[in-house]
Amino acid sequence: MITDLGGFHFAQASDPQRISLYLASRGWFPQEDQGGTLWVSHDESYEAFVPRHRQMRGYLSYVRQLLKALSAAEGRSETQISLEISISDADVQYVHTDPDADPGTTPIDEGVKAFESLRQWVLAGAVSESADQPRLVQPARKPTKALEFMRTVRLGPTFEGSYILTVYIPVPPRIGQTEIEIDHPQIRLLSQPFERRVSLKLMEATREAVGAADDVIQRREGIDAFTRRAEKGVNANLCEAISGFTSREGGEARIDFSWALSRPVEPTEPISLNRDQVVVLREAAQEMRAAAPEDDVTVVGAVVRLHREGALGAGEISIAGIIEGGMNDRLRRVWLDLTEDDYSVATRAHESGATVSVTGSLIRRGNRYFLQNPSGFIVRPDVP
Repeated sequence: MITDLGGFHFAQASDPQRISLYLASRGWFPQEDQGGTLWVSHDESYEAFVPRHRQMRGYLSYVRQLLKALSAAEGRSETQISLEISISDADVQYVHTDPDADPGTTPIDEGVKAFESLRQWVLAGAVSESADQPRLVQPARKPTKALEFMRTVRLGPTFEGSYILTVYIPVPPRIGQTEIEIDHPQIRLLSQPFERRVSLKLMEATREAVGAADDVIQRREGIDAFTRRAEKGVNANLCEAISGFTSREGGEARIDFSWALSRPVEPTEPISLNRDQVVVLREAAQEMRAAAPEDDVTVVGAVVRLHREGALGAGEISIAGIIEGGMNDRLRRVWLDLTEDDYSVATRAHESGATVSVTGSLIRRGNRYFLQNPSGFIVRPDVP
């Protein structure tokens, strides 16, 4: 049986088991009653009757009354609540944007940016959860597990009020008591399916990023406020995505997290963003990109400086050259440390004016570029 509520079909939302899961997850408690269950809110301010079967006369009237009670108790629309009941097998994130437009609409350019930011935000969480180590800038080549996960994520309908974007992350249901029941946070987390871990990572990393922005604003901290939170999932990609939820001129946003009823967790507080935080997040993303190593970079050029302590041992050189395969041929001066053998090769190349190449991780510190973990240092053959 399908009916309509404000243009929204709630066939699944009217399922009594889904309704019961939702009420239990929101702290309502059941009382057996004739023909069904009487549910009472945790503060005993509201109550609603849920029949055992859909075939009971007046069943949809009871569902409508239930949605009205929930709407009053939670201060949210009946449509949004019925949507959550219907998707009990998914974690849902609601991103409330604040466009300068009529309710329920957004300027097209801002809307495109917000949807792309939503995708990048979810992808940032998936990459952080599947990566072997934290990075200030996520690699261009994403882990296969993260890309496979992204193919399961779905966009939901938008809502009025501000302009609310929704994203569904399907979560496998818990089967029996097969999960690890050990009172240790990390073990409990690892026992969760990957999809739920991504949702948790998004919440944790976003809170940490906003907290880092507050540290910069209130305590005058520098970029360290962000970099020390890298293990929590804070990186340039995440900060860029979060700041993309608002207009370029600076706006506000809020992110609400709703958890799959099939794996209920305690309700969580929304994360709010103000204009000052958004500005800091954008600047932090730029600084992290400038500070993070760019892996597998090959520098080609001439040795222009050599320095080492003593006649033997490792030493430091600088190369004036270009990044092979880079987007432009801008000349850079790159500093790096070499082993004794490679330093000897560099010395001969410097004396003869030969071209050299070396591969490593490029990082910028101030106005200088450094190549970390150099390998494959060679003298390039002369090209006629």
